[in-house]
Amino acid sequence: MAPAVAEKMRRQLNPAIFTATLALLSQPAWAQVEKELQTKSGTSVIIINLIAPRPDCSSNPGPIAVPVIREKPKNGNIEMRVVATDIAASQNCPARKIPSIALVYTPAKDFIGTDSVQVEIEAGNRTTTLRYRVTV
Repeated sequence: MAPAVAEKMRRQLNPAIFTATLALLSQPAWAQVEKELQTKSGTSVIIINLIAPRPDCSSNPGPIAVPVIREKPKNGNIEMRVVATDIAASQNCPARKIPSIALVYTPAKDFIGTDSVQVEIEAGNRTTTLRYRVTV
């Protein structure tokens, strides 16, 4: 990642989110490890939460990259939802809740087993591929 881009992100995001985002974007797409999630039959689970807190501490999120579903689940559905996300206190900003976009997996009715989802997110000049395995 270019130093100027990393510095801009560091100023705009709280430290924990910046560190997680930098780690995510600094790895090549092919190196992403499949993330394991669990849910109960009939219960939805957030697979990714796209958070963009503003450096001015406002509750309106900043722009986010729109994810692309590259591999749809075979035994469930993926939806984009607006959810309330807790943001930890950082620098001059108090802890707060802000709206964010989340991708939510909902298993098919009566499905028990494993399902997978692959998502691509473009940030700047880099595309990152994320894989999720959901055990129901």
